[in-house]
Amino acid sequence: MRNFPGSTLFLHFLVVFNFVLCQKPLKNKSIDNVGGYNLVEFSRAYSQDSILVTAFVEIPFQSLQFIKKDKFFFASYDVSISLANKKGKRIFRKMWSDSVIASDYINTQSKFRSKKHFTNIKVGIDEYILFSELYDKDTRKKGSKKIKLDFSKNNKTPSILEPIVVTNIDGNWGFNNGEFPITGKKITDIDNGLTLIISGFLDDGPYELKMVLDDSKNNGVYILADEENSKGFFTHRYNLKKEDLSSIALDIKFFLKQGSKEKSIFKNISIYKPGLSGFVNNVENSFQQMKYILSSEERKKAKGKKGKELESIFLSFWKKRDPTPNTSLNELMEEYYIRVNYVNEYFNMSWREGWETDFGMIYILFGPPDQIERSNSVSANSSIYQIWYYNRLNKKFIFKDQNGFGDYKLDRPFIGQNF
Repeated sequence: MRNFPGSTLFLHFLVVFNFVLCQKPLKNKSIDNVGGYNLVEFSRAYSQDSILVTAFVEIPFQSLQFIKKDKFFFASYDVSISLANKKGKRIFRKMWSDSVIASDYINTQSKFRSKKHFTNIKVGIDEYILFSELYDKDTRKKGSKKIKLDFSKNNKTPSILEPIVVTNIDGNWGFNNGEFPITGKKITDIDNGLTLIISGFLDDGPYELKMVLDDSKNNGVYILADEENSKGFFTHRYNLKKEDLSSIALDIKFFLKQGSKEKSIFKNISIYKPGLSGFVNNVENSFQQMKYILSSEERKKAKGKKGKELESIFLSFWKKRDPTPNTSLNELMEEYYIRVNYVNEYFNMSWREGWETDFGMIYILFGPPDQIERSNSVSANSSIYQIWYYNRLNKKFIFKDQNGFGDYKLDRPFIGQNF
């Protein structure tokens, strides 16, 4: 039992919420997100009878538990990648122990900022199981991922492996130096174009490899190879320039022909408009939603502006907040509007949108609380409170229901920070 200022008797209880961005909380789901990382693989022909598998683990900061020490946030973990044959016997394992340092809380909640680890594994044309395990050293929780790999169908030639799309990022990522494979179908970083890698297996003799590119504006047919084969396998690359990627959707078909045999494979990719969050549909509304992070000078600069002029100012404001200005994705902008989208869905009032509420403001600025304490009134004259705890930030926010209809206001005014 606990007394709040100006109240009589309250029965209160502690509720731990798992606020997942843009997703309703799942019943009985643990607050732990350690299972929310990714295991992906990229395979290409290495020789006549072998395949090179590049396996990646990508660990979003959001999936780790961060602890605040002084002015920074720290997380540490172990992660492994293993490969087993079709009988379940492990034939390969690699493990990494690493840590992450974040300068502010919003980065600890990011699903775009991540740590990546990879390894190359040479295998025969057979069936395998790729397995990964992530261990959070702070929570001592584990998450795991598994992918079944079936290369046995490539014993029938000619055959084509899944095409790989790579972009340019400094470093060695298991491909040519500076090449980084793109996971999924949605692509954001097209500043330096993209490279398609297509590989497979062949019989002896001449073959033709053809690519059909449909970007909803143009249809293009490209002959990638028309030559004699004596190695039993092939690998070809095709470079797409930035100007070739102006369309939102890109459909690609590859056709491999050798003698009377023909194989084909299809790949579809989606391209986001560079520099703009996928959650921004109306610039004027999205600009208003920036109110919690705008400086006085920025407000004056944008006053009275509309249309293209406001759009230009809006993009410039976000550009200077971009943590990775040399890429097409502004991670901070994406995170911000993911939160706006969330609060508009879950904190919406009949007379104002969720982002305009005090709940919405705090959630947008600080993300999901670690704990929520609610007070249930047992007196008609007493008020109802919610307290949001951000343990790692050493902060708490007290909300008071103004009228008994869920119109919660901060008990004390809060002056927002600039990002």
